[in-house]
Amino acid sequence: MLLETSLCDVCEEECDVPNQIDFQCAWCLRTVHTDCKPKIAEVCDFGPYKKFVIPPNCVTLETKRAGVRFRKSHVITIHDPGWTPWTPLIVLGNRKSGNGDGSHVLSTFRRLLNPLQVVDLADKSPEEALHWVTLVPSRGQSLILAAGGDGTAAWILNTIHSMKMDPAPSVGIIPLGTGNDLSRVLGWGKLFNKDSCSAFQILDSLTRSQVAHLDRWSVQIKSIRQLRLTRAIKSKWMYNYLSIGVDAQVALDFHNTRESSLYICSSRAFNKFLYLTFGTQQAMERLCKDLEQRIELYLDGTRVNLPPIESVVVLNIPSWAAGVDLWKLGRDSEDGTSCSEDQKMDDAKIEVMALYSSFHIARLQVGLSEPLKLGQASQVKIKLLNKTPMQIDGEPWLQPPAMIILSHVDKANVLMLSTETE
Repeated sequence: MLLETSLCDVCEEECDVPNQIDFQCAWCLRTVHTDCKPKIAEVCDFGPYKKFVIPPNCVTLETKRAGVRFRKSHVITIHDPGWTPWTPLIVLGNRKSGNGDGSHVLSTFRRLLNPLQVVDLADKSPEEALHWVTLVPSRGQSLILAAGGDGTAAWILNTIHSMKMDPAPSVGIIPLGTGNDLSRVLGWGKLFNKDSCSAFQILDSLTRSQVAHLDRWSVQIKSIRQLRLTRAIKSKWMYNYLSIGVDAQVALDFHNTRESSLYICSSRAFNKFLYLTFGTQQAMERLCKDLEQRIELYLDGTRVNLPPIESVVVLNIPSWAAGVDLWKLGRDSEDGTSCSEDQKMDDAKIEVMALYSSFHIARLQVGLSEPLKLGQASQVKIKLLNKTPMQIDGEPWLQPPAMIILSHVDKANVLMLSTETE
């Protein structure tokens, strides 16, 4: 099927009209009428987006038997096509993401790129998908588009780090699902809309994008036993934010509901309704009341005196809870400590804020209140004295007593769009 409003590349008249046979190239997607076909070149030039394409003649496959009746192909080498510039693009996503939008994104990009460059994470792990990048000749500066939420982007960034890829490919985001705080900060928007944004527009934006750096933070969680003995350290990575308290409790309640067998509706409107319901519930129950008595907070080794609060938020980017710029909204600490430095995502510092209640969060989201700035630091330690809900980049759980240490590791390469390309 031809793309909508396809025009003949020769005469520029409309194609795909009744009783007329037209041709379309599977690679450059140019269309021509039968009568115009002799006037175009015999060899495809891969079109205006060829800098993102790995042509089929540059891929060597190895086929192995997978069971009695099936064979499975693996890419073993990729050759340089000789184009300048050449920045091969890999699109990674889950077809189940975004109420079906993930499937639409993957199928659309399979038409524009080599289908092997588009990987469904429902079928393959990021390690398998990123095997492409390790095979690309060193001249090719690989780019990655993560079709999904912030969790998908973090998953891919973690995989790049664990695979020790050098040079590390830069990652852009096609935002699906809810939240999408990292996508907002990088200029990719709050939500992909297939009705108003085409794959061609995404590739045009990608052409104008710039490489930026995003601090990668190590989160070490050392559980504490009753007898003061410590267990093995559990390590995680953080790119967006970490929080302990009421907002993590709301995220945990939502997560548990979504994992339940009774969860049968996955629309964005219903998900927002659930968040509102759980937020209202916490405003009444206040399970995280007196959090200041259940934790100890240290910024660069100095203990911070906490007022009555229900949440502590550690920020790496200027977006939280679907677009709230907490640091910009916040006021200085009640002890007079100045927190006037601007927030940056690549300065090896993180910002620490305090929230008073679930109702306080609701007011923040409509700009009617301000959080409490606790400070900026290169290292943050939080000692949990009791079992407390916490989350890292949208992944919530109930954490037993532990010492939590956040330390800067390095920087990830990400793709940022300017305001004009957003």
